[in-house]
Amino acid sequence: MKKMFKTLMMAFVAIAAIGVTGCSKDDDTSSTSNPTPTNNTIDLKGTSWVGVYNDTYQNYPAVLTWSLDFTSDTEGELLFELTVAGQQQGNYDVPFTWTFDGTNGTMNAGQMGASQFTYDAATNTIKMMMMVEVEGDGAQLGGMTTFYPRGSQPTPPDNPDQPTYSDSTSVQPGEVTDLFPANTQWVATEETVYPAGEMGDLPMTLTYNLVFRNNHTGFIQIGVTVLGQSSDPQYVWYNWEFDNAANTGNFIVQNAPLPFTYDPSANTITTEFNFNVSGSGQGVGGTLTFTPVEADNAVLSHMPLKVKLK
Repeated sequence: MKKMFKTLMMAFVAIAAIGVTGCSKDDDTSSTSNPTPTNNTIDLKGTSWVGVYNDTYQNYPAVLTWSLDFTSDTEGELLFELTVAGQQQGNYDVPFTWTFDGTNGTMNAGQMGASQFTYDAATNTIKMMMMVEVEGDGAQLGGMTTFYPRGSQPTPPDNPDQPTYSDSTSVQPGEVTDLFPANTQWVATEETVYPAGEMGDLPMTLTYNLVFRNNHTGFIQIGVTVLGQSSDPQYVWYNWEFDNAANTGNFIVQNAPLPFTYDPSANTITTEFNFNVSGSGQGVGGTLTFTPVEADNAVLSHMPLKVKLK
């Protein structure tokens, strides 16, 4: 039953964040080779990729480096390295399983969650949301990361996937604000059914926790409960912008705007959020109305990887 619930979470249209735990490993590339696409297709088995994301931590430059190795038809290894102010921090290593249809794939790190990724044959790159949290202060680092074949990534690396914001707000990712809706959390629920074949249609509850951080980043945490059993939550990460005069804004997901509206009289946020449940093609979501979350019930822990800084 638990396996079925985890399957439900594998087909969100937006990218889910992945967290890792583990220990360091040597940078060994002997068992892998650089990928070469042929006729817009690629076999990821035996290929190695590197993604670098430039960020800041307490006004110091922070460089996140992810090494991605597809070691077999279904398994791989992910190594995370972090440098802050030029000082090397700890390394984290995790095994994962993966699937790939030639364009879209899923990397599953077990209980630490699954992330969707996309392959672009034109640029021979992989794109995936990669985030970590600093232990002790809750600061988040990372974002949408572009992976290049090992040895071919740009130097110095750029962040080509930073969202483009409207001219009216001119908000940049990482810009800190105290204006609404920064530092607020919201919740919406949906009652539906999951078509389980011979078991029939099972009652299913989806819980959406919406978090606005004060640096114009945030996430929607999505939980599924069927017959009293809950799956591991999944995450859709975004940057956000908001026009306080018009009470309208956008979630920026994979460079695409997803509009939302705030109703000050009802103190609610409304958006249109749709995706399909894996294995059934069933559409869920739709128009969601979020209400405020009390501080005692806030989503405080949401990143599997908590990195320690020296």
